[in-house]
Amino acid sequence: MLPVPKIVWLEMTSPQRPARITEPEAMTDAEQVASYVKAYEWGGPTSALQLHHMRELASLIRPGDVVVDLACGPGPLLLELAPLYPEVEFIGADLSPTMLEHLQRAARERGLSNVSVLQEDIRTLPSLEGRKVDLVISTSALHHLPDDDSLRQVFTRMNSLLGADGGFYLFDFGLLKSARTREIFVAEVAKLAPPITAHDYDVSLQAAYPVDYALESARAALPRPYVEAPCAFVDFFYFLQTAPRTTPSPKVQARLDEIWRGLSVPMKAEHAMLRMLRRRREVR
Repeated sequence: MLPVPKIVWLEMTSPQRPARITEPEAMTDAEQVASYVKAYEWGGPTSALQLHHMRELASLIRPGDVVVDLACGPGPLLLELAPLYPEVEFIGADLSPTMLEHLQRAARERGLSNVSVLQEDIRTLPSLEGRKVDLVISTSALHHLPDDDSLRQVFTRMNSLLGADGGFYLFDFGLLKSARTREIFVAEVAKLAPPITAHDYDVSLQAAYPVDYALESARAALPRPYVEAPCAFVDFFYFLQTAPRTTPSPKVQARLDEIWRGLSVPMKAEHAMLRMLRRRREVR
């Protein structure tokens, strides 16, 4: 378990936040991608967070929706969602051909005909010009953008892409103040992930946007009601999501319950802590 009191103390006593250190927009190394995929297996370091995403999305995805996953990577979330919602069209957008090749291959192997990919810049998404979609999601990805203006561009493009009753669900890390705090989080991931993934996680934490900046950028570009939920006490993460659009089907709820039962006790505790640490605030 993470030493939460120590983390809070380190962040509160750190004098100032460092500047972002950007990372490549696209992960193309095959070994990195394979390690990334392994980290998203159930029982891995992302399990508690992945289940949280699926629980929240169960109230946002409706039958017949078109869902776009921005910077989807190899699609660990899409590959979990697609079989639960066979009547929904899922589109994964990413710059990395290596990531998208993995997603396409995995979708074929699982017989998923409702998953397609776009190798495009998520700031523009030219193939979707003039088209409206029902839901936009992005998880643990926006920190790959190179600069402040790029984040604003993504939020603006997202708003233009959504229909009048469309929704969104976004999650990303925040830029921490203390290098020691970052080391604690990386060490926790390293317990369950290959070394290359732990290193990539460290790089990603240094590339994260300050939470306040991310929230301000979203407010300026997204003129529809939604909830922002940054982490309490420490700027470690933030969620942005619109109001529920549906209720989970029995099939979806059964899968969520199955995943929960399969989690280890520490993962269940992490999942509960994640939910408790969110500071929910309505925007507009």
